[in-house]
Amino acid sequence: MSVVTNQVPAQLPLQVARTTASLATLYSMALAGLERSLPIKPSWVSIEVIGGVLLVGLPVMYKARHAHEAGIKLTWQDYERMVMAGFIGAGIPICIWQALEYAAVPNLS
Repeated sequence: MSVVTNQVPAQLPLQVARTTASLATLYSMALAGLERSLPIKPSWVSIEVIGGVLLVGLPVMYKARHAHEAGIKLTWQDYERMVMAGFIGAGIPICIWQALEYAAVPNLS
């Protein structure tokens, strides 16, 4: 029998951000490799978007389930914090990857 508490670990959004940042770094590296070996076609953009959404959603789901199993009751505000932390964590490596990719492209004008 587990005891339900109202205490939410303050580090939960940070854990989500770290996890998504790590996954996004790997995702960026995989996409960069695919772009070089196989030119990404416009029809693949939807697959990239689905991958990015899963990249954020899965760590939030994982942390929320483990918090529930530990007897921690999460509110919608807790989920909101974790989702925002996930988007920030995932966005930073992807933005860095895109900045580096565009910096490597010679100026065509």
